[in-house]
Amino acid sequence: MQLTEQQQAILDGSEGPEMAKCLLTLVNYGKAFNAPRLVPIKSAHLTGSFKIFFYTAYYEIISQLVSAGIKVKVPTTLNPRPGYDYTPQNRLIFKSQQWHEQQLEALGIIANYSCVCYRYDNIPEFGDVLGWAESSAIIYANSVIGARSNRNSIMVDICQAVTGLTPEFGYLLDENRRGQVKINLDIDVMDAPALGFLIGKIAVDKVPVLDYYPFTDDQLKNMGAAMASSGGVSLFHVIGLTPEASDEQTAFAGQQPEQSVTISQDDLTQVRSAKEIQQDAKIIAFGCPQMTLQETMEIAPYFVGKKVKKRTLFHLIPQALREFEQSELYQQVIDAGVEVLEHCPLAGLSLRISIGNKEVLTPSGKLYYYLEGTRYGDLHDVLAACGVVEQ
Repeated sequence: MQLTEQQQAILDGSEGPEMAKCLLTLVNYGKAFNAPRLVPIKSAHLTGSFKIFFYTAYYEIISQLVSAGIKVKVPTTLNPRPGYDYTPQNRLIFKSQQWHEQQLEALGIIANYSCVCYRYDNIPEFGDVLGWAESSAIIYANSVIGARSNRNSIMVDICQAVTGLTPEFGYLLDENRRGQVKINLDIDVMDAPALGFLIGKIAVDKVPVLDYYPFTDDQLKNMGAAMASSGGVSLFHVIGLTPEASDEQTAFAGQQPEQSVTISQDDLTQVRSAKEIQQDAKIIAFGCPQMTLQETMEIAPYFVGKKVKKRTLFHLIPQALREFEQSELYQQVIDAGVEVLEHCPLAGLSLRISIGNKEVLTPSGKLYYYLEGTRYGDLHDVLAACGVVEQ
């Protein structure tokens, strides 16, 4: 890897052993993928927002950086809080959470606590090079905005943030952004998370190109998150909708697809859990990724004047929650029995010790994939399970 004089000096210790360690991590990361150099990033996003007592290496690095007085070099945001006050078990597992948050903020990190960082505090533009972790944010930035980030991991994320650099490989390069798998849609009623769930399993780590469909921004968010969970997809194109797919030829960079697959309405239906299994659920969880204000305002009216039949959780972007609290719908949703939260549902619900809390029903393809004991339903299924619409 070719380093600049300044980068080599940092590696040699000019800015202290902590910065040298971070840069060496990025150099080794880049060498593993044959990256020729390190390039500047516009922003970073960290997944390491949880303080879990049995995972120490990351927190030791954070503490060393803070002790050395190091600050992030680019705007840097954070994933959601884990819901450490959600249960007694969570309070044990995440007992040092507040200390960890103080450490992160001492580094100059923006305390947004959202996996949907691109809505408020970390808004990239087309072509921006990013050093992001969090798969759902990366796939959105790459696909919907046309920014460029690889699927970076915890530890790499903080090294990128404090150096302002990332290795140049993968989705930072034009040749790796062309479509590879054509996804033909034979669908009358869209269920975007289920579609993303299926595409992830088909494309795995390749770049899918979808037929045109007028997806809303929230549908793109939720579909991409599901793709990045059931598979390793970090970039998709929708012909005539996303910025690097004005037409099919452009999306595939003039080449033929490696594979072509048709997804039908029946395929989407098969993702949904059977009705009798859905009915076993004790908790209904919305928001993974966290719900936007628009998403919340579209769902909330179903709950007005109703009482939920099962424990129902809304997980919102913190800023969206502050805005939602100013709406008349907020109190009406609370009156219906909905718990309106801002933490990560995956972390908050992972320690469900009680047998009565084991089964969760969600319209999130991401949560369905990752959270044990979760059933999937489309929006109507889930609203019906809440008891606010007819089955």
